[in-house]
Amino acid sequence: MIRWELYKLLRQRRTFLGLGATALVPIFFVAAIEITRRGPDAGEVPFAAQLLDNGLVVPLITLGFATFVLLPLVVAFVAGDSIAGETSAGTLKTILGRSVGRTELFLSKAAAVAVYCLVAPAVLVGVGLAAGYLANGFEPLAGPGGALISVSRGIALVWSGAGLVALPLAGLAAFAIFLSAATQNSLGSGVGAVVLVLLLRLASSLGLAGSLDPYLLTNQFEAWLNLTRDPINWEPIVRSAWVSLLWAIAFLTAAWAIFVRRDILS
Repeated sequence: MIRWELYKLLRQRRTFLGLGATALVPIFFVAAIEITRRGPDAGEVPFAAQLLDNGLVVPLITLGFATFVLLPLVVAFVAGDSIAGETSAGTLKTILGRSVGRTELFLSKAAAVAVYCLVAPAVLVGVGLAAGYLANGFEPLAGPGGALISVSRGIALVWSGAGLVALPLAGLAAFAIFLSAATQNSLGSGVGAVVLVLLLRLASSLGLAGSLDPYLLTNQFEAWLNLTRDPINWEPIVRSAWVSLLWAIAFLTAAWAIFVRRDILS
């Protein structure tokens, strides 16, 4: 059942639009850097001072920028369509009529969306690595505090960062699935998830969350940067993992409760 849901996900236009957008970002970024020979000011973003000479910096910077809007956006609209899309297309009743349990169907859809949460940042950093290497090659990185990061460790850092970013993306996807089950509106579910991201970032920037600020879902997107420290600061990384998991479990449970009880009319 999971493979069938993945197959259906691959057939959707929004899936490829989202992955295409994530692939184009590092390409356009490298092109802009090569044309202007200017990047972000040193200190504005991590590793900015090395951008013009080290292609290994490209996926790190683009991953950091993409977590603000792009990755949450593409994941939100794919997840928001997971249940509402079947309802609007009139196929949900047909699927459930083929001896497929609601719980099995729901878990399969959630698993397919979780795979997308992994694939989207992986495409971003994969294209970023290729574009960066073709533009400037790879050199060791100067990490925070001046500690040298070898090329092999830098590549591992890039892929590990993408994996860590997938965790809060999964939490956001769970919220979009909840909206999808509750509203049966694909567009509204995607927009609602994006609005949540914007509201949480606004609350954090204005200091409105108080003591809850470290536990906001949007603040978990930056946890991967602690992998660049020597020694690695594991506390925010572990917090990101359990906070993201808590968000995912809470909203998936609520979505499942709605889905298994809702009357399917079409």
